[in-house]
Parts: sequence; structure tokens; C-alpha cells
Amino acid sequence: MAHADILSLAGDTPLVTIRRLNPNPDVTLLVKLEAKNPGGSIKDRVALAMIEAAQASGELTPGKTVIEATSGNTGIGLAMVCAVKGLKLTLVMPSSASEERKRIMRAYGAELLLTPGHLGTDGAIEEAYRLAREYPERYVLMDQFNNPASIEAHYRGTGQEIWDQTGGAVTHVVATLGTSGTAMGIAKKLKELNPAVKVVAVEPRPGHRIQGLKNMQESYPPGIYDKRALEVVRVEDEEAFDMARQLARQEGILAGMSGGAAMAAAASLCRELVSGLVVAILPDGGERYLSTELYAAQEQRGVRLRTVETGKHVHLPPGAAGFYTPGPSLDATADAECWRRIVLLDVLARHGRGRDAASSVVVGLADMDDRALAASRAAGLSREDFARQALDGLGRLAAQLRVEASFAMASASLERMLDMTRALMRKGYSYERLRSVYFDVARDKGYGALSHANLGKLALGKTVDLAAYLKDHPQDFTLLKRVSLQDLKLGQVVQTEWGAVRPSWFLQMAACPLERLPKLSAVLAGEGQCFPMLENLRAIWNLTGVARPAAWLTSGVVKGSGDSCDLAEVARSMGGFQAARLWLLSLHYRRPLDVSEKTLSMWARNWRKLQDTAVNLSHCAVNDSVASADAAQAVETLRAELEQALDDDLGLHRFWPQLFAYCRRANAAAGTRGPTPGDAAIYLEGLKAVNAVLGVMDESRLPLARQAWPGLAQSMVEKRETARSAKDFDLADTLREQLGLMGLRLEDTSAGPRLFTVSPE
Repeated sequence: MAHADILSLAGDTPLVTIRRLNPNPDVTLLVKLEAKNPGGSIKDRVALAMIEAAQASGELTPGKTVIEATSGNTGIGLAMVCAVKGLKLTLVMPSSASEERKRIMRAYGAELLLTPGHLGTDGAIEEAYRLAREYPERYVLMDQFNNPASIEAHYRGTGQEIWDQTGGAVTHVVATLGTSGTAMGIAKKLKELNPAVKVVAVEPRPGHRIQGLKNMQESYPPGIYDKRALEVVRVEDEEAFDMARQLARQEGILAGMSGGAAMAAAASLCRELVSGLVVAILPDGGERYLSTELYAAQEQRGVRLRTVETGKHVHLPPGAAGFYTPGPSLDATADAECWRRIVLLDVLARHGRGRDAASSVVVGLADMDDRALAASRAAGLSREDFARQALDGLGRLAAQLRVEASFAMASASLERMLDMTRALMRKGYSYERLRSVYFDVARDKGYGALSHANLGKLALGKTVDLAAYLKDHPQDFTLLKRVSLQDLKLGQVVQTEWGAVRPSWFLQMAACPLERLPKLSAVLAGEGQCFPMLENLRAIWNLTGVARPAAWLTSGVVKGSGDSCDLAEVARSMGGFQAARLWLLSLHYRRPLDVSEKTLSMWARNWRKLQDTAVNLSHCAVNDSVASADAAQAVETLRAELEQALDDDLGLHRFWPQLFAYCRRANAAAGTRGPTPGDAAIYLEGLKAVNAVLGVMDESRLPLARQAWPGLAQSMVEKRETARSAKDFDLADTLREQLGLMGLRLEDTSAGPRLFTVSPE
């Protein structure tokens, strides 16, 4: 039967089950594909409802022009409806909206008025309101932000459809906040049908880049919005964009920016639930974003990182790579925030070496700064002895964390520091005052650009000890600082043409990596070090001829830990340094890392799941057995997913659900209900391949494969099993002890006995 017109196809959109991106098998996750509406988005429902309500009220007559502010989808819906109904339409929208959307609206015959892009949708709203107010005889304003029809469209349509399509089993609905009509209408309907249903509204952060969504604090909040009716959660731009890309690559669903935001929030919700049925609303398709950063074609392959300098992604150049981060102070060598950066760069370097690129990591250590000297004096040690002890401690921590990095003491680069200072003096970028040498910030025209600092609003003395040193300008930073009488008395000075000095922390950190790295590919600092630390490094390197890094990165803080968090204490509480390493990598590096007992316990459990999977697989793996095609494909998929996550701004947070799903599948292959040795072997190979990059598994604690047991050990284990069955526990204990003398440790499990090699003390 033919439809009367295209508008009769609006609504009744399908639900699709999410499988690979669902992090919790005990929860059903569905998405509602609103791109199946005739105009391609959920706003077709609203556009039709608003136009028909305006016609029914007599406000919209044939001679008038419909006007509306939009960032895209509502405009397309209105353009389609007006085309069918023969109405004139003017759409006011920010110039920053995607080109695809603009072209679609024009194709439907709409007139576009573009407002400045930096004003966002608010600028378009202001202009639409002005035109409707000043020319009431010409325009009829739809005003989706205050129009009750926006809620009614979802109350009568979307909400009822979800209830009917799930047979009333829905427990949670996740919808993004734009005009808020979707969330409000669905909540109104579902709360009537079942008050226990929760509607979760997804709100972006202030300053977000997710087109079509609103942060209610920074934008004009819609009049139809009632926060009390919803549970509101926040989502980051990159989380939304990453999830949209993953939907395409892993579920075959090409979704838009707001769909990615809804799915990111829904996946997070599923992790927290014990059971339930979650529906996420995908408002539109990804075709409308092909010209934006969401799906912009990447001509280059390899790792791309978001540099703080521009806020955009850059690709690391091919070939040898050098990664650098300032290390911990020598009086706090186990600082977890510093080790988070070191471990992340270690993973990045391993990833590069896996592609046959020479990649190395250098950690800078300021052994000549005030903290190191004060600590050495308090310990009654010379600076050299104190630094040596600290370096030994760092080496032990690195070994326990499986970190491959070079720890560079600044004092080893003293001559380079002095040469850099002389070069800056010759070029007029530094000056001497009372035996201290300062960098002249005013002479560096690019100063502040990296960190986007407004120098006029910085507090005086932000960078260094303003009261103790005489500078031409308070924002100038120290290169060489005159020493104190105590420094002179203890001989902890450097004799230069400017007198007895000590290099500043900035100069020490600038010199540390230059003699050990082939080039500076990426520099990673703490979130609070972007200004002035990274800014000062950029200034020193740029003006002394050091090639600038491809990427400047910052990592989030470790929260809930007071001034610092001791990584050794974390490792003890989690059961080992490999578990602590997994925790350090658990979130995206720019996000703050929680050190609460709840979080550490959760990641300790996750680590045990991973380690136990490797143990199970090791025991029953037979390398010369044939593996199934499904197992081989699972291994290749896992490797590809890790590579993809790392290449996309080190997005390991997206990889963990895939890894743990792989573990569940691998454990089935190693289970007691008929293990398949070939599959176990190849699943273990996949885990080891991943671990070669991540370093989170303790492979030294894996059992011997049954086929690799020594013949005598095999016989002794069989005799012991017989003795245990006969309840001859003395003989069983004797056989266990004899195995121990052979360097083997026996462990009884529900799946049978296992043998481990005993590591020598």
C-alpha cells in the first residue's frame, strides 16, 4: 500500500541490539535508530508536530514564513515538512554547522541565514527571536526550545514506541540534551507507564564540540527543560567521538556526534548495572558529519595524539621516536602521578617497537633543584650519594612495573645547560641580574601560545620566587639562580662566568632528554604543568635550535590522594605492581585517575581476571594442536582493537571491554567442559601479544603447559592424585615436597593439578 506522502513515514524507528560494544553481558543494550526517519533524524518527529500544531491553532497561514534557529537536524526536518506542505522556511544557524546539513536544507528549498560560528546555537537563537519579534506579520517562530509540541512528539511517539518494542521490559533510556524535548517527552510517557523506569539525560561539558547538544549552564536553557524529571550525566567530547567511531567499526552503525555521546553514557551505565534493559537514542546518522572532525579522513596512518598547542590531533612522524616526561622529585620517587606518565610513554614506545620503529623513553630528574638538595641535607648525604640512592630506587620500581625507560639526571647535562644559557644570552633572550640569569619573556613573541595563557591575567610570581630575586619583569623565569650561603658552604654550586649558581628546574628539564633521545617526538607533563613548565621548555628549546616535538601532551591528576600518592602503597593494596600498572592505564590519560579503595579494588579484580585467564590457558595449551577459525579470528581482532585504540590518541579505555570480553571467551576454551588445547594455545598467544605492549600481565607466574611437564613430574603428580583419592595425605604431602626439590610448585585447582616453575630467590 502506498503512503500518502513522505511525512507518514516519520516515527516507528527500529531498535537494534548492541553486542560487541556492550560491556556487561547481564544487561541488554539496545539503540533506537532515529536516522531511519524520512529526513534522517529524530527531529523529523518534532518538526512535523510543531508545524501541524501551528496550523491547527491558526497561527501558521499560507502567506507566512516559518522561521527557526537550529544547528542542523531540526532545520532539515522543518525543511522536509515545509517542502511537502508548500510552506516557506527561513533557518537561522551558526556558520560552524556541518556543510552536509546546510546542503540538505538548501536542497529542500530552505533559505539559510548564517550567524557567527563562535556564538554557537545561542547566536542563531538570538537572531531568530529578533526577526520574529520585529517582523510578526512575516514570520511564525517554531521555537522548539519552548514549544510544547516538542515534548508531545516524543510523549506520543518515541516513548510509547520504546515501551511497545520492548514489551514493557525497558528499565533505562539514555537520551542527549539539545532542546531537551526528547528526554522530557520520553520521561513523561514512561513514568506514566512504569514509574521505576529511569531516563538518563546526557549533557556535554562547557565549551564542548558536540554539534546539536547543549550544556545548560553555558547556553540558554530551553523553557521545556525540567532537570528534576531526569537523571543528568556528563560526557566528554572525545568519549562521544570515540564511541561514534566504534559504533561504525564494531557494530556497523554510522551514528552522529550526539549518538556517540548517548552510547558512551549508555555503555558506562551498563557497567554499573547488575541487570536491566537499556535503550540509547541515536538521534541521527553519521553521514551529516563527514566533513567534521568526527569522521574526517585520515590520510596518515599510525599514532595520532591531541596536542595541547592547537587542541587538534597530530600524527607522530614515522621512524625513530623519542618520548620525554619530567620525572618525580628525588624525595618522592614513587609518586603515582609521575609513574602514570612514565607507564603511558612506556606503552607508547612498546607500540612503536612492535612496528619495528626505534622508540625510547627518557625521564628527566632534577637532582640540582631545591627539593633534592633539601632532602639530601636532611638525610645527611651528599647530593651525589642521595641522587644515586634515588636512582637505584627508581630502577627497582621500573623493574617491578616492567618499564623500559632511561632515567636522566640533570647534573649529567650541566655543560649543555650552560651552553643553552650562553646561546640565549647571545641572542638577547636572557639577561643577568645580581648573579642570576633570567629568560626575558617579553622578547619571545610566541610565549604563552602553547598553553594559551593570558599573560596579562597571570598572578605575579606565578613562575618563580618573585620576592627572592630581582627581575626585569615578574613573569620572567629563572635559568640560573644565584646560590645561597648554605649552598656555598656545602660546595653545592656551579662556577660560571655569572658567578656561583645552580640551574633552575626548567633549565634542568630542558637539558635532560637532549643527549639520550634521537629526537623529541612527544613530551608529556602533568595537567598542572602545562603552564609554566611546558611553556618554558618550548621557549628554551625553540630559541636554542632544538627541533620542536610533534605533540605536547598533558595527563590528568591522581585524585583523592592528598599531595601525592605512593605507588608502592597502591601496589601492595592491589596485590602487585602489574595490577597497579593496569590501574595506571585504566582511564584515558587526560582524565583524572581515582585512587579510592573502591576503584583500586575493582581494577585489582580486573587484573586477577586477566591473570587467571592466562593461567587457565597456559595449563591446557598445546602449541602443535590445530586451533579453530573462530579462535584465530578472535586473536587477530584483539590485536587490531589494541592497535586501533593506541593509534587513536592512546584510547586504552576503549580497549578494556574488548580485552575482558576476550578473556570470557578464552576461558570457555580452557574450561572443564572439554577444553580445546589448540584454541587455548592461540588464545594465550593473543594475550601474550597484547601483554608485549601493555606489560600488565605477570608471565613469570604462569603454569607449565601439561604437555611440557617433565616425565618424572608427570608420574609423581599421577601418584599423588591416586594417594589423595585413597586419602593417603602423608604420601601426597611427600610427593609435593619432592616436586618442590625439583624446582616445581604444585597447585590443586577445581580443574586439576597445575605445576609452576619456582623462581630462584
